Amino acid sequence: MTLSKKLKKLERRICRLLCARHDRPLPPETARDKALTEELRAALRDITEPEQAAESASEEEWLSNVNRLGELVFNEDPREFLRWDIILKTMYITCADYTKPELKYLRGHPDWNTRWRDAVKESHVGHPVPYWRYPDSSENLIHHAYHIAQFEDRTGRRIDGMDFILEFGAGYGSMCRLIHKLGFRGRYVAFDLPAFSALQKFFLKSMSLTVHPPDRFREEASGIACVSDISQLSALISGQGDMSESMFVATWSISETPVGLRDSILPLLSSFKAFLIAYQAQFREVDNIAFFKGWTAARTDIQWWDWKIEQIPNHNRYLVGRAKSAGTRKAGIRQKVEVARSNS
Repeated sequence: MTLSKKLKKLERRICRLLCARHDRPLPPETARDKALTEELRAALRDITEPEQAAESASEEEWLSNVNRLGELVFNEDPREFLRWDIILKTMYITCADYTKPELKYLRGHPDWNTRWRDAVKESHVGHPVPYWRYPDSSENLIHHAYHIAQFEDRTGRRIDGMDFILEFGAGYGSMCRLIHKLGFRGRYVAFDLPAFSALQKFFLKSMSLTVHPPDRFREEASGIACVSDISQLSALISGQGDMSESMFVATWSISETPVGLRDSILPLLSSFKAFLIAYQAQFREVDNIAFFKGWTAARTDIQWWDWKIEQIPNHNRYLVGRAKSAGTRKAGIRQKVEVARSNS
């Protein structure tokens, strides 16, 4: 082991010790906790996993993750799921070098005291690990808040101004919870694998957020639907009607899925007006920079920003977008006409 790796290992050990100083035990289990745990386990009993072999390395990895989650749900206490190895591996960060600058960025916001401070205050649900530099929150929640702040600061659009949000790969529901804490009151669709959709329902209901069955969701003006079926997702999007304040969110999720699945999802976004995507440059067999460059080129109605996330190693990027104003679109059309004339 090199000296740098030894130092890194020591830093993480110190971080865990500092976090442990601020740790708190879970409150006693309530009747509602027991009911939600049984609902989660019942949902997983009803899920039939596909028997066919995975078609790619990325798909094989996620099928393995689903199997591990099922084992833990039935054998451990779901009230502590944020301490489970598969959650820590795939969707929950601790002792990350980039949390400090991200928290600094948030605390430097003019509305830190009136908006962001309350939004990043953690709950006990899932038994999150407190961040030792800011024990009222967790590194994961701070990280998600930083994503939203980057979208808002770059596009000039506030998340609570949206009325329909689709999150692809919603994890355990943390981003959905945060967006509601920031004032969102519209309709929210969380799309993920069936096992993770079940976990989302457990988490969001534990947070006293309203989760509707998909068939009832169509009739509601607000609330959350957790879905895993693409045809069902398509029906919910087409049933939305007005998409002028619609948004797509995918942080390291769509960039971790097989291209075949992406090709089923992305056409559904043709009427969406705002985008928050974070992705790694390369995932397994897929060149994500080339992939997203090709996809955004077809959406000329959207103003795009794509930039490297400097504080995260191994070349990760943000891709955010918003609908162009009428003036911007007209200027773009004029520019195309002028180019065509000059080439004729």
